Formats: sequence, structure tokens, C-alpha cells
Amino acid sequence: MIQRIQTVYLLLSSICLWLTFFFDFSIYTVGEQTVPFNLFGFENVQGSMSWFPYSIVIPIIASISVISIFQFKKRTNQLFIGRVMYLLLLLILGFIFYDTSNIFAVLKVGGQSVIIQYGIGLFLTVASLPFVFLANRAIKKDEKLVREADRLR
Repeated sequence: MIQRIQTVYLLLSSICLWLTFFFDFSIYTVGEQTVPFNLFGFENVQGSMSWFPYSIVIPIIASISVISIFQFKKRTNQLFIGRVMYLLLLLILGFIFYDTSNIFAVLKVGGQSVIIQYGIGLFLTVASLPFVFLANRAIKKDEKLVREADRLR
């Protein structure tokens, strides 16, 4: 039963990450101009560019999530992969927020008012964190049940 729960959580995490291909992290409005910031970075805004390869790293993490599902016989490997995914997602979120504030600062220098609208892509990336956390928790419970069953034999 717990095996199914962790599979669902890992699938939901992977789906959230794959959906970031279709949604923006944030959209900036400066006067009449709109500047989207998505998985592929953002347009060159007054000499500022995103250097972090979101379009490579996020699909890799989503693929690792799917690969982790098939590691159900090796729960320690699954836990390790889950911890690595959790750290990578936190790192990516840090870079996203850094780039978001960097774009805002660059656009603000122009003197015009800048309006930020956070997109669904940002919320999907944040939503994948609890799913990875819950999957790791289910894996730990499963490991505990297996160890208790071995003790009874």
C-alpha cells in the first residue's frame, strides 16, 4: 500500500516539473512592454541574461523522479535519490528567485514602474517540493515495515 503512495507522490512531482515547460515563472510589465521569464530564461533585458540552464536541469530532475519510482526494491537508493532531488529543487528555486529579483532590479533602473506577476511555473516548481518530501516519508515508512517484518521471522 505504501509503495503505491510513494509512486503517486513521485509521479505528481514529476508532472509538476514537466508542466513548467508550458508556464512562465514570472511576467514583468514595464509600460507597454512585457518580459516573460520561463524555463528557457528571459529575453535580453538591458544587458541582463539568465545564466542558469533551467531547460536542462528541471527535465533531468523530473526524469530522476520517474527513475526513482523503479527503484522500489532498493529503498535506500530511493531515499538517496529523493534527498538529492529535494536539494536540487531547493537550489533551483533559489536561482529562480535570484533571477526574478535580478530582472526586477534591471528593469527598475529604467525609472519606469515595474509590475511582477508570478506565473504558474513558479508555483508548480514549489509544489513539487512537498511531493518529494512526502514520497521520502512514505519510503521511510515502507523501510520500517520491512525491517519490522524481518525481525519477526
